[in-house]
Amino acid sequence: MSAIDVTIKELQQYSYQTNSLLARKTLAKARLAGGHLSPIKGRGMEFSECRQYQPGDDIRSIDWRITARTGKTYSKLFSEEKERPVYVLLDLSSSMYFGSQYRLKSVQACHLTALLAWATKHKSDRVGGIIIGDFGHKELKPQRQQRGVMQLLSETVALHNAQLALSQADRINAANVTNANTAPKESLASALTRLRLLCKTGSHIMVISDFLHLDDKAQKQLALLKRHNEVEAWQIYDPLELALPSISGNVRLAVSNGQQHGFVNPSNAKSRQKYQQHADIKQQALRQIMNRYGIRHHRISSGESLLSQIKGKGR
Repeated sequence: MSAIDVTIKELQQYSYQTNSLLARKTLAKARLAGGHLSPIKGRGMEFSECRQYQPGDDIRSIDWRITARTGKTYSKLFSEEKERPVYVLLDLSSSMYFGSQYRLKSVQACHLTALLAWATKHKSDRVGGIIIGDFGHKELKPQRQQRGVMQLLSETVALHNAQLALSQADRINAANVTNANTAPKESLASALTRLRLLCKTGSHIMVISDFLHLDDKAQKQLALLKRHNEVEAWQIYDPLELALPSISGNVRLAVSNGQQHGFVNPSNAKSRQKYQQHADIKQQALRQIMNRYGIRHHRISSGESLLSQIKGKGR
């Protein structure tokens, strides 16, 4: 498998891997399949019919329009959906195109998208989502069976590799290009806002990102999504983002937070310690945000095989 680009053939292979993992219940243990939990507020319910109110009916289900028209109290009856839509929000912004070991974060994210999508298909749920990048986004309504999976994966491959192929000059020009199928650059916050409008109450939402751009606006949208949906956060990280390697000699590594730029010396123990402390603080802050909103938080390294990590989660 390539470390820097993605092919549809590679992503299709996860269909067979998912079968194997499901057979061993590894996916369920790793909470990858996102098994249907007990009903939460407003989730998975569709209107069925109205009948006259009976003792014990939830007063919130009273149909006031029919009640006013007939002079008798009527309740709405709901039936549980046999399937539910699953949305993958895949973040392919520029910070994801980084990797110090094994593969780029963006490539690992695409592979995880494939694994989650095939797991959704095997559970007979519909899959769709939103893919965002620096120069466009793609919005896909959930579809049943393999058609929904292949549509999601095809668009994932197309957007990932198109952005990868852009030179620096092309990137500057591409920022001003819009066509009928591609919208301008979209932030994580705006993508989450768009997802709120797209998804039905009771959906299963999986956000795949490095969450380096999880600002206050994005946090607010996550909280609003969580109110009526099941939300999971899949954080893709590179080992170099957590700790510097110990290197002998006078070596300097360029670092940036997107606004400020500088250098660190990995041969200096104090520099390595300060770097790791800063990384630990950021990780702790992200965990606290997810815990605050009751969002399950998974971490996947781009520095090793995706399947080995998933199998490790299942033990």
